[in-house]
Amino acid sequence: MKAASAMNQEQKKFLKITIIIVLCVFIVNLTLGFFLVNRHKPEKRTEMYWFILHRKANKEELFKGVPGDRKKSMAVKTFQVKVGIPGERPTPLPKLLGKEYWLIVAKEEQKYNPETAPYFLTLNIPAPTEEPYGPMPYNECKGQCHWVLPGAFGLHGTAGQPERLSKDDPGSSGCIRHRDEDISYLYNLLDPKKEEIRYYIEDN
Repeated sequence: MKAASAMNQEQKKFLKITIIIVLCVFIVNLTLGFFLVNRHKPEKRTEMYWFILHRKANKEELFKGVPGDRKKSMAVKTFQVKVGIPGERPTPLPKLLGKEYWLIVAKEEQKYNPETAPYFLTLNIPAPTEEPYGPMPYNECKGQCHWVLPGAFGLHGTAGQPERLSKDDPGSSGCIRHRDEDISYLYNLLDPKKEEIRYYIEDN
C-alpha cells in the first residue's frame, strides 16, 4: 500500500509539472504570435490634403495622400492662379527661409474686402506689421524684398475681378490669387483646425 501511495504521489507530481510546462509553452506561443502579427501589421497612413504651387507657371495643384509624395497621393484639382510680382513682391519660397513648405493655418470669410473677397486662407509666412511687411532677410529682389501692403500672406479670391488673373496683370503683393469659385471650393473643402495642410512651392 505504501509503495502504491508513493507511486500515486509521483504521478501527481509529474502531472502537475506537465501541466505547468504545457501552460508555459502555450503562453510563450501566444505572446510570440501576437508580436509577429503586430510587427507585420501595416501602419495606418493618414491621408492629407496638400499643395504644390508652380510660381513661374502660375499653376497650383491640390493632392490628397502622403504630403510631398506624388506617387502616394491622388491629384484632386489644378488651379490657374496669380502669384506675387517676380523680383518685386514675390510669393516667398520656403527654401529661402530654411523650410520645406508653408502651412495653411487659418481660413476666414472676406466677402467685402475689395482685394481678397470672398475668402482668405492664411499661410504661416512671416508677415510683420512694419516694412518690409514680409520675411526678413529675404533677398530675392536684388536685395531685400518689400511687399508694400501689410497683412498676412495666403490664398484668396479676386473680388469679382477675374482679369486680375490675366497675363496682363503684374501680380499680387505676395499672395496667391484664385478665381472666386476656386477659393470658395477650397474654403469649403479644407479645415486647417482639424488637419495639417502643407503648401509646397516650386520655382518653375
